Amino acid sequence: MDELQQKIKQRQALEDAYSNFVEPYLNQRIEVKQESSCSVAVSPVGVYSVSAWLLLVMLYSISSIWMRGYQR
Repeated sequence: MDELQQKIKQRQALEDAYSNFVEPYLNQRIEVKQESSCSVAVSPVGVYSVSAWLLLVMLYSISSIWMRGYQR
């Protein structure tokens, strides 16, 4: 019976440690993350230039595959 009481005390100590130390720390971290959230504006010029670059790469790839078909 003494061993069972010892395990119950250990479990209670772990639960107290969580509620006294870990839970407030986690709550504080969650609050900081919510307060520090900021929005980042994406420049339309950057989106257009990346889109144009991707389109150019795709056209080059398609044309090179097409030309390989004619060389055979």
